[in-house]
Amino acid sequence: DKLEIIEEEIEETVEMEDSDSSDDSEDDSSDDDDDDSSDDDDETSSVEAPKSKKKSSTKTTKTSNKSTTSSKKSTNELPLPDLSTLSPHEASQTILNGITTNLHDRMSTMFTKAKTHECRAKIAEHFSLFINGLAMETKFPFQDWYYPSTCTAIPYYENWDNLPPEVNAHELHHRVYQPSRESVPEGTYIDNVEDLELVYVILTHDQPEATIRLIESVYVENRTKFVVHVDGKEKADETFDRLVEYAKEKNEDWKQQQQQQKDDGEGGEYIRLVPNENRVRVNWGGFSMVNATLVAMKTLFGLDYYADHPEEEVPGPDNPHAFSFHKMVHLASTTYPLASNTEIRDTLASYPLDANFMHILLQPNDPTPQVWNYFVECDDAIHRIYRLPPLTIDKGHGIDIHTSSQWFIISREFAWYVANPPKNSLVDYLRDYMEHVVVADESFFGTILRNTHFCSTLHNDNFLHIQFGSWENESKTKSERDPRKCVMRNPDHCGRSPVTMTLDYLPVLELSGDLFARKFDDVVEPLVKDYIDRRREKEEERFLREEALAKDIEANKTAGLEVTEKLPLESWEFEGEGVMLVAKETVFDEVPLCLGLSRDGANRVRLLPCFKKDVPPTLSPDWYTGAVIIEELEHFNRWDIGPCSSDGELH
Repeated sequence: DKLEIIEEEIEETVEMEDSDSSDDSEDDSSDDDDDDSSDDDDETSSVEAPKSKKKSSTKTTKTSNKSTTSSKKSTNELPLPDLSTLSPHEASQTILNGITTNLHDRMSTMFTKAKTHECRAKIAEHFSLFINGLAMETKFPFQDWYYPSTCTAIPYYENWDNLPPEVNAHELHHRVYQPSRESVPEGTYIDNVEDLELVYVILTHDQPEATIRLIESVYVENRTKFVVHVDGKEKADETFDRLVEYAKEKNEDWKQQQQQQKDDGEGGEYIRLVPNENRVRVNWGGFSMVNATLVAMKTLFGLDYYADHPEEEVPGPDNPHAFSFHKMVHLASTTYPLASNTEIRDTLASYPLDANFMHILLQPNDPTPQVWNYFVECDDAIHRIYRLPPLTIDKGHGIDIHTSSQWFIISREFAWYVANPPKNSLVDYLRDYMEHVVVADESFFGTILRNTHFCSTLHNDNFLHIQFGSWENESKTKSERDPRKCVMRNPDHCGRSPVTMTLDYLPVLELSGDLFARKFDDVVEPLVKDYIDRRREKEEERFLREEALAKDIEANKTAGLEVTEKLPLESWEFEGEGVMLVAKETVFDEVPLCLGLSRDGANRVRLLPCFKKDVPPTLSPDWYTGAVIIEELEHFNRWDIGPCSSDGELH
């Protein structure tokens, strides 16, 4: 009986890989594609999690010369001699010779994806942490992990399935940070939008002309700068060389212009590339995506210089080698702007300078142990070792993990905190843990923001439109699946990627109301950006005309002249907040009803009051034929507009 228990404990520790046995194909996707698919518990809730191991029903005899078996097919029969005739050392060695077969098989499977000595040694080192933890009766990695959350601006709720009656889950998730200018100290908002400085941090891998087009599409002279990270793999070297050439040419032109204007121009550059020696080899699901962003942020603040000159102390974020900026916009090279540059800048300037725009699921991620695994990354692949303890407040870890967007717009203060964190900060503690989490880029930055004092500056929207496709396991057979996106023990627990935007998506993009969208592929669909550019140019012209007219109107008012002009010059287009689905029979009722989700947060569709209580008496008789004010709606009554299917076709 004891032997059976020992075998089951060992098997639980060294479960056979079911989905990692085949060699990974070479990573052919870009940085932004490598990080698209999400494997977090929230998004994969529809995928059946691996069932917990049940105790074998096979009976084991206590006679020493009988074979002991286990319920797992991979476990070989273990013939036992009379253990009582052996010394303790000989008896234990006899047992271990049998039950370590599974260890050997498991490690052999992992080594199929690991080719180099360094990678295999790394796998063995981390694998031994769990084996030795069992053998030495010590704790597994991160079981004692703890760091206290310092966020006080966002309340903590222990049970999101049973929120207090006065708390609305919709309002919690749609957190807004936009206090009135009159209620905050001077300097909270930028006074003149023309002074707003943006820096775009772009991750790319191939198609350098797409990166160049993105740079030129959002460039505003003397107000926009760029930092570009190119994947460190050899196949991206041509992309790196092309962008180095482009940056050199543009920086030289800009430097000459600054000299003519007798302005030093921050060292004569507005485009920086992460140095070749600092480029990160980015892999799907690996912490390398986070590393690429962190490395780019260090380049942004000029920390590459101080790394090469350790004798010099970093004076701070305003050091002479840092770019000056108010907001850092983090994008993939497959992103493209939907709004005009004036609208982008006006939108960001309408929020406080310290606002951080990031989409975070404020309901904590609480995955089951079966799907939260410990990974290491090497040889351009990630390797699953064993289970990783999920970090949750209720289990005494001090913080919760939050699924969040990997693309965001953040303040200078928060960017500096992440790029050059104080000693013993949450950034350092969390980084050690997140290095072993699959798709860490979709939780690392949001978890930091949510659990630090920066949480008070969260505006829970990143102004980025993404349309996701099917899960890898839903649309493809096992032989067709990308093995990089199915790395869990359950072969049907896979990730997914965003859909490539085509001409069919133009109405959806126009109605999205977002500033940016992804992903775009100039090879798959070369025309869609041209249509977007024409719309952006039209909007930009209108903004400029209205801006000039506004100045004339103000001047005439100051001079006491009659003002006959009105703004806006044209009727504003539908801003894309969504649609209401109204019950026809209730249109003229005292309380019109709309299709919506129940207030308890469950996914139940019901007929609910369309508006807040004081609104219906003020409605015009034909209110249902036009647009309504979103702030007057009851929660859960707004529906987004999207395509009929992920590929734009009906099936």
